[in-house]
Amino acid sequence: MIRMPSILIVIMVTLAACASGTTERKPVAPAPETPKPGNLPSQTLPGGECALFLWTQGEPRRFIFFSRASTGVAEVMFSEGQQTLTLTRQGGTLFGQFMTDMDFVTPASESVNLRITPGELVENGQKISSGRIKILNAGGWETLIPVVGIRACQPDTE
Repeated sequence: MIRMPSILIVIMVTLAACASGTTERKPVAPAPETPKPGNLPSQTLPGGECALFLWTQGEPRRFIFFSRASTGVAEVMFSEGQQTLTLTRQGGTLFGQFMTDMDFVTPASESVNLRITPGELVENGQKISSGRIKILNAGGWETLIPVVGIRACQPDTE
């Protein structure tokens, strides 16, 4: 029975210490805007805009493709670093504001083809169940990158 009073004393002292602590909290600094190596930086969409976000299928997943609808350009992160691609052709079937087969060109005039397979609908967008990016360099070598992602729209704020 001696144990019970000593346990109660310990609990009461602990509670008193917690209650007497200061309630002022210091603000937490925001996370840095620096992306992890091999990833594009975070992207935000203004209200009413849509975009295509793609990640590599393999581990670790890397955010490597971003394109806003109706801009005719895409930001990519390939082994050469971040680049801006220019849209040259669209085909396939309509996928929201995008097509399922798109050709781009890099600043170094390499051909990039994107083919995507739409997946299930989600709120304000649709998943991309599978896809691939094919890069054809000037020497004729092809690089295939399997991708997954999402087509997402930010609701208009009005």
